[in-house]
Amino acid sequence: MDSASRSAVIIIGAGVSGISAAKALAENGIADLLILEASDRIGGRIRKESFGGVSVELGAGWIAGVGGKSSNPVWEIAAKFGLRTCFSDYSNARYNIYDQSGKIFPSGIAADSYKKAVDSALQRLRDLESNCVEETIPNGAESPLTPKTPIELAIDFILHDFEMAGKFHD
Repeated sequence: MDSASRSAVIIIGAGVSGISAAKALAENGIADLLILEASDRIGGRIRKESFGGVSVELGAGWIAGVGGKSSNPVWEIAAKFGLRTCFSDYSNARYNIYDQSGKIFPSGIAADSYKKAVDSALQRLRDLESNCVEETIPNGAESPLTPKTPIELAIDFILHDFEMAGKFHD
């Protein structure tokens, strides 16, 4: 954009949400809109790169929120364009957590530890929110949220790495 202009609507981001918002607005008669995107491409987290002569997907590896009461519009787009999909049903999933010797932790102990970890994280969040204090950790010091025992590591993996593809404590 070379000169300043005004738009009725400004949409931040040209990912799926931004493009979908622009489409919905245009379909409802609002055509005076501007989409701002920080990168040099559209698509948000949906992107691919060439690696070793093969196209590799780097983002949006799955479509969340399918199989519910209302349909996920991204799932509908995937179906419309004939993309290969696979519905993952985790309703019957079971996790085993093993101790250092390779024996399965009794499910009651694992469930109690999981509940304590979740409750502790929620309470810590409530405390931080109520105090409006940002906790700082000195350089080189380990975060108190860093999992240490095997069961803490397993719970951390299930809660954060597996679900979010990232680490909460980093």
